[in-house]
Amino acid sequence: MVTSGTIPASSGLPGLRRYLSRPETPRVSGMTSAIARSRLPSIDGPEWFALAGETIASIGTAYFHRELIKLLEASIRSEAVWIIRYSGEAPPDVVYTHNVPDSVRKIYDERCSGVDPFSMRWKTRREAGVFTLATLRDESVEYLLYTKIFLGAAEMEDELGVFFPVTAHNCFAFFLEREHGLFSESEVARARLIFPALESFYRAHLGWLFNELRYADAPEASGLINRPTLIQDRSGQTVYASEGWNALAEAETSLAAALATLSGGADAVEFGALVLKSEALGADFPLAPGGRMVVAERDASHYRADRLKSLSGVLDIFTPRERDILDLAMRGMNSAEIGERLNIGVGSVKNVKMRLYRKAEVSTERELVKKFMPLYEPS
Repeated sequence: MVTSGTIPASSGLPGLRRYLSRPETPRVSGMTSAIARSRLPSIDGPEWFALAGETIASIGTAYFHRELIKLLEASIRSEAVWIIRYSGEAPPDVVYTHNVPDSVRKIYDERCSGVDPFSMRWKTRREAGVFTLATLRDESVEYLLYTKIFLGAAEMEDELGVFFPVTAHNCFAFFLEREHGLFSESEVARARLIFPALESFYRAHLGWLFNELRYADAPEASGLINRPTLIQDRSGQTVYASEGWNALAEAETSLAAALATLSGGADAVEFGALVLKSEALGADFPLAPGGRMVVAERDASHYRADRLKSLSGVLDIFTPRERDILDLAMRGMNSAEIGERLNIGVGSVKNVKMRLYRKAEVSTERELVKKFMPLYEPS
């Protein structure tokens, strides 16, 4: 088996290194649904170590993500898997799925990615590790939309996510979905037991790919970069600039001045409709130890309209009459005023409100108003 340490990064032989590390012909993932498996391999057994060996052998190749999630799926029972990239304020990017219908992925992309509880956790915590959907439960309209619309369409009851940071702002999250029941404490403990090994595999993979960015013909490595990105070494010299960054520099002559502002110690600087964000790189970062990475992304305010559009999708769980009454209640009308506006009795209004409470998983009108306030606040 060839490892990333066999040929030095400075050897100038990227084609040879990738040839040695990659299968000669494309491989099919071979991942099997837990429904079709009679048992899971023991973590200390030969089958599990054989799968771990396949994962290690795939480091630095286009097959790594599939091999890694295959190892995770072999460790904990599940019915479907996802791999999603979370990038700062940008919408989540689905990288890979297995046993997921196209219709479910479309619902996630178009209606629920902006209210994904795991994405929201990453934006606020930026924390690696193992988390389940059940532990992220809250009373927000975002959680309601995600569980009612997305989980309902997917016909799943719980999700377990394993987060691997790429940089301080970006990560890849690997998900197992459970059709019936929640992931147990022992299963979460099992995931956390193997997490250090999985994280080590991932860090080795990232190290290989970032080293490959030195070379122009590194398609797997360039897949890490989905926004205009500049990487500089500790002396300020450019060691990598993505195509998007080069295009931005060519179109905007003031980019150099904005970079100078970041060099003065700022973490971010506005640049037209974009924001340039600077991140210090650790001493163990393969491509530029002790350097920095600068990324150009849309300002968070540009995503507000997309988020509100996603939130409005939660109204689909209500009937037209329920939506009418919710709208009037959110505008401060009491039951009598709503009844007069809609030409129905107060008792009918109260009956509809009870259905609203049940569907929204609240018990009072005050809780209902609080949950749906984001839809009615000025943008």
